[in-house]
Amino acid sequence: MSPVPSSLNEPLPQHLAASARWWLATRTAFLSVTLMGALLGIAACQPAEWLQGWPKAVLGLLLVLLAHAAVNVINDVADDVSGCDAANSERCFPFTGGSRFIQNGVLSRAEMRRLGYGLMAVVVVGGLWLVTLAGPWLLAIGFV
Repeated sequence: MSPVPSSLNEPLPQHLAASARWWLATRTAFLSVTLMGALLGIAACQPAEWLQGWPKAVLGLLLVLLAHAAVNVINDVADDVSGCDAANSERCFPFTGGSRFIQNGVLSRAEMRRLGYGLMAVVVVGGLWLVTLAGPWLLAIGFV
C-alpha cells in the first residue's frame, strides 16, 4: 500500500483501501474541536458521577464524534451538489473546499452520501441506546 499524502490537497491513490478512504473522507482533524468540547463536559462531572457513569460518557463521546464525522461527509456531498467545492479553485487548504474526494474521484458522490448517512444511522441507533441507558430526559435534551 502506498503512503497517504501529506495533505488531502494531493490526489489519493485509487487503490488505497476503502476503509482508509472512508476514514480520510470524514476529515478527522476537525473532530478535535468536538472532542475538546465533549471532554470539557465530561470533566465538569463530579468524581462520583464519573465513576458511576463513565460507560455512558464514553458512548456519548463516541457518538458525538461520529455525528461530526457524518456532518463533514454530508457537507461535502451538499457542496458538490451545489457546485461550491468545484468553483473553489483558490481554496485555503484545509479550511475551504472540503475533502475534494468527490472532485478528485477518490469516492463518488453516491459513496460519500452512503458513508455520511450510514454514520448518521449509527449515531441515531447509538443515541437511542444511550437514551435507554440514561433515561427519557436525554431524548428531550436531544430534541432541543
